[in-house]
Amino acid sequence: MMRKKDGYSLVLIVLMSTFILVVLAGAMRVVTQSYIYSQEEYYYKLAQEAGEAGTAYANACLDANNAEQSWTPAAGSAGPLRPETDCLGAVKFSGNKYVFENGKLRTNFEVGKLEASTKASALSAATAQISAIGRTEVMSGSRVIKTYTVIVKKSVTWPADIDATRTVSGTNRTCAILSNNVWCWGSNNMGQLGDGTTNDSNIPVKVRSVGDMKYGKIIDIFTAQHHSCVLTQLGSNKKVYCWGSNKDGQLGNGSSGEGNYSSVPVEVGGALVGKDVTSIGGTGDVSCAIVSGKIYCWGRNNMGQLGFGNPGNPGFRATPVQINSGGHNRLPSNYFATKLATGGSRSQTMCAITTEKRAYCWGLARFGQMGIGPISGNHYSYATRVKDLENVTDISQDGYTWASDHAYVSHTCAIASGKVYCWGGAGRGQSGPLGHGAFGAHFQPVQVNSLPGVPLRIEVGIAHSCALVNDHGNKKVYCWGDNKLGQLGINSNTPQFSTSPKPVYVGIGGLPPTESVVDIAAGANRGCAIMTNKRSYCWGLNDNGQIGDGTSGSENNRFSPTESLFLRPVQNRYIY
Repeated sequence: MMRKKDGYSLVLIVLMSTFILVVLAGAMRVVTQSYIYSQEEYYYKLAQEAGEAGTAYANACLDANNAEQSWTPAAGSAGPLRPETDCLGAVKFSGNKYVFENGKLRTNFEVGKLEASTKASALSAATAQISAIGRTEVMSGSRVIKTYTVIVKKSVTWPADIDATRTVSGTNRTCAILSNNVWCWGSNNMGQLGDGTTNDSNIPVKVRSVGDMKYGKIIDIFTAQHHSCVLTQLGSNKKVYCWGSNKDGQLGNGSSGEGNYSSVPVEVGGALVGKDVTSIGGTGDVSCAIVSGKIYCWGRNNMGQLGFGNPGNPGFRATPVQINSGGHNRLPSNYFATKLATGGSRSQTMCAITTEKRAYCWGLARFGQMGIGPISGNHYSYATRVKDLENVTDISQDGYTWASDHAYVSHTCAIASGKVYCWGGAGRGQSGPLGHGAFGAHFQPVQVNSLPGVPLRIEVGIAHSCALVNDHGNKKVYCWGDNKLGQLGINSNTPQFSTSPKPVYVGIGGLPPTESVVDIAAGANRGCAIMTNKRSYCWGLNDNGQIGDGTSGSENNRFSPTESLFLRPVQNRYIY
């Protein structure tokens, strides 16, 4: 009996031992699996942090490059962003290949092309890796045991505090300098918006930053009929960049021809390279610049717009050429120019102010646009002094070269001795008093009356004019001339035109009454104003979205100042 019991006990012990071993093995598997899971979670956490570092680095590079990608696939870049590269993707910190390294683990990241990029945001994706490192005695080195990879995506919106500092208006489009970048909106069939496309836009698009536009300061801008130019400064270097139509060489880069245009800015070459450019201006198909006090022009010359005599011979110049001076009543040989006038349409008359505060004009003169009195012929290709004006502080011109309706031919206005004078086309009241004769024009300056306060700035459009005045400490805008499209900004298109200045509408649906006007523009068929709160307002024709409020079509013409909502200042940066 005892032997039977002992046998039974032995079997029981074996069974219990086996059960305990199975339980212990299961528990060990659970503990091991938990440990593995814990380790992998730790690894992925480290990889996630490396990815965060990559997106933060991408964000910093966007900040340093005016919100544009500077690494792959940007021109001039060396590759993607890594811990050891600079913002161009070039290896600069060779000893900094990893975000984290301790002999057992190391992490890194790589940021390639932005997955999405819009006017005010970008989506960056950082591919991050963590590698577990083991030792090998044979090689006396290390080997990668396992690699964990994660992809971290971050969206960033910019810029902070977008400030409108200058607005200009050209044919079917508007442009502005905002926080040292250029934005344009409206028609774009010849690359006039400068964003690298030919797509129209009823909201502002950023002009492609090239060369010194990326890191330098945008000093000035003008828009003409189908092209625009900016003046930049980087250190002591000043350069001019232009974009849009280049049929007659108005971009100044040496090329021209039917269908020739550039949808991104190109540098003006020739006589401007390495020179001290202080002012730019243009109209129609011509551009001009002041270089060390002397005036250079390029583009079309069929009416003497280039100012060196012999209109139409040659018919254009694709690089800058100095205008002529000297002679009776002409620009003195020892002149020093300080400012150029600009026209947003097809006036084909250029004007400038000299240090003696006198105005000189050249080009189309058939309708009195030069202000020198009646002349024989249609143009005058030598810069000639505007009659009787002294102490000239500002000047502007615009309008049509020829028009079946002579009421819309080009005109010029200036501020002289604290008063506003206009000459040229006057059929819609754009020069103040209605003109006389078959063309309804003024062949020499006439004073614009009923303008309160002291005029500070003058800007003219195709057939309307606007002045910024200081009225007892308050800066206000007054406009006169054509109003069929709402160009006067008086909250109505009645009357259809006015020969006397009308105040631009202030109040709900107009300019904010609590703000003062900083600057104005009035090219083509629009007017624009920038307020002390850095917001931009425009009024008038909106068929191509020129107002910048997200609408387009002639049914959306604006009769009172309308804010370009996209240009409203942004106070914060968001990364999420």
